[in-house]
Amino acid sequence: MAENFLRECNDRQHGFSCLHFSGRINKSELHIDKDLFSVFMPLKGTITYDVEGKLIHIGAKDILLVGNNELHRCISDQDDLCEYILLMVDLDFFIKNNCTKFSDMVFNRSPGNNNVIPAETTEKFGIFDIFMRLDGYCNENPPELAVVNSVIIELLYHLNKHAVKSGKINYTRPKINSIIEYINENITEDLSLDKIAGKFFLTKQYLCKVFKKNTGYTVNKYISYRRIVFVRESYFNGMSLSEACYKAGFKDYSSFYRAYSKITNESPRKDLTNRY
Repeated sequence: MAENFLRECNDRQHGFSCLHFSGRINKSELHIDKDLFSVFMPLKGTITYDVEGKLIHIGAKDILLVGNNELHRCISDQDDLCEYILLMVDLDFFIKNNCTKFSDMVFNRSPGNNNVIPAETTEKFGIFDIFMRLDGYCNENPPELAVVNSVIIELLYHLNKHAVKSGKINYTRPKINSIIEYINENITEDLSLDKIAGKFFLTKQYLCKVFKKNTGYTVNKYISYRRIVFVRESYFNGMSLSEACYKAGFKDYSSFYRAYSKITNESPRKDLTNRY
């Protein structure tokens, strides 16, 4: 997505990456940031994201939160100029640093909800200042990673505390959002196009057309993404891979394998084994 990073600070031992970018941005494909919690704050310009079918417009000092199970993509025009800071935190960070109590915004937030902390909140409660301190520490040569790590923990504490809805930021499409919520809530059930269309009193053709027009991806592609997320979460919670794929609604293991490989560019077992 980026053309020019001003700086980048990584600590593989603790599991985080902090990037400062200025320049033009490009649209991105629908994707999931596997095993990462991302915190995105523009400093200049306005950026539009699609998160779980919701259009989210964020400007200077707003914060966008994206969890590891949320489908998202940048849809801003490629000619847009902006400057932003992006913090990506590995999910293991919360465990390694004894701050799992700050992780409700990651694990107990439903996909596509409460993604934005508006600028008035980030300024009022000092979140913007913490972000700028983090950026300053990352700019030192070399960065003192122990200090950077402690500031990230402080930031996560405040983000978790203030991750609330903001109707002023989330521009939603009610019909599409209702369809997406229905899919998410019934991901283990039969989700044929006929059934979904009937549920919302639409023709199958109109459902496909309006869903693709508003989200940029097909209904079946979205269902596949969400079922793969379900399989991953179930597997990490102790369910066998074969059991999880059937429970998620895949007809057989081969269809799950094809979908998983196409989306992640790796086989399920290789990807999941390498991560855990």
